[in-house]
Amino acid sequence: FFQQPQAHASVTPFENTTETMVKSVVECSPDLTWALVAKNNVFIRRSRSATRQKCFRSFSAEAANVTSEHKFKFSGLANDVAVGVNAFKYPKDYSKKQNATAVAVIVGGKTTKVAGIFQQQAKAVANAVAASRPDLTVPALAKLSAVQRGLRVAAAAAKAQ
Repeated sequence: FFQQPQAHASVTPFENTTETMVKSVVECSPDLTWALVAKNNVFIRRSRSATRQKCFRSFSAEAANVTSEHKFKFSGLANDVAVGVNAFKYPKDYSKKQNATAVAVIVGGKTTKVAGIFQQQAKAVANAVAASRPDLTVPALAKLSAVQRGLRVAAAAAKAQ
């Protein structure tokens, strides 16, 4: 009644094919994207006690979220033109002198390195952000100030060692 399975070499389904897998991108409105990712995505940061309180703030760890608040206005996932300001990370094989206070400005998916003194960086960030999202100019400058403060603290700690 029962047949023994035949012993054969394992064959993968794509062994003799030349097909390649293609990642597809679906275009949808920012409002629909936010409706899909607002309640649950990998970037949401909530404290355990905050979820039991009546009013609590959710934060986001997105690279292109200028205030790190989990809101549609600042979201890098849902908005077509996302804005972010982060510390610039040099490649490991970079041989020239590194600017310890360089920042990376993300505007609409394009990342730009901004170096120099703080006033020059502030002017460059304000110009880049005002061209595409003028409503986020003030939060971008606030984030630049916070990033610069962190970089100065890190440089002082490294110098002290």
